[in-house]
Amino acid sequence: MTRPFIALNRWARWLHIYSAAPVLLLMIFFALTGVLLNHGNWNLGATDQSSQTLDLPSTLSELEWDHESTYTALSVLTWLDQTYAIHGVDIEITWALDEQLLLLHLDGPQGSYAVEVYPEEAVAEVFIRHLPFLEMLNNLHRGKHVNGFWLWLSDIAGLCMLVFCLSGLWLLLANTLQRTTTLSWVSLGSVVMVMAVYLMH
Repeated sequence: MTRPFIALNRWARWLHIYSAAPVLLLMIFFALTGVLLNHGNWNLGATDQSSQTLDLPSTLSELEWDHESTYTALSVLTWLDQTYAIHGVDIEITWALDEQLLLLHLDGPQGSYAVEVYPEEAVAEVFIRHLPFLEMLNNLHRGKHVNGFWLWLSDIAGLCMLVFCLSGLWLLLANTLQRTTTLSWVSLGSVVMVMAVYLMH
C-alpha cells in the first residue's frame, strides 16, 4: 500500500469520525422523525385548540385603522409578541377595511395563531392551535414554518451526513477483504432504490 493511499485513508477515517460527531443528535432526530413521517396514520397526540379575548391597549386603539397601515399591523404584532408571547415564523396579514377588521395568521412548527383585531371594540380574538410534540418534530424535519437558523443547521447537518456516508464508503472499498461484499450490498441497495423511485411514477 503506497504512502499517499495510506494518508488518504487516514484522512477518510478522520472525516468519517468527526463529520458525524457534531451532528450525531441531528442524525438520530432525522432518522426517527423520518419513520414518523412515513406513518401518518399513527396517533401522535391530540391537537390542543383554544381561544382567548385580549383588550387592546389605548396606544394601539389610537393608531390609523382606516387604511392598510403596515405600521399599525407591525405594532399589533409587536404587542402580541412582547405581552403574550404570541408570535410565528410565517406571518400573513389581511385587512377587511369595510368591517374595520385586521386578520393575522401566525404559523410556527409548534402550531398556529389566528388573530382577529377589532379596533372599534378595542379587543383582539386569538384562536390557538397547539400541535402535539411529535407533530412539532415532524414539522422541524420537513422544514415547515421554521426560522433561518434551523434551516442553516439542517443544511450543515445534511452536508456532514453526506461526508460521513462517502468517507465510510471509501473506507469499506479501501479494505480489500470487504470490497467485494461492500460492492454487492451497495449495488443491491442502489438497484432497490432506483426501482422504488421508478415505481413511484
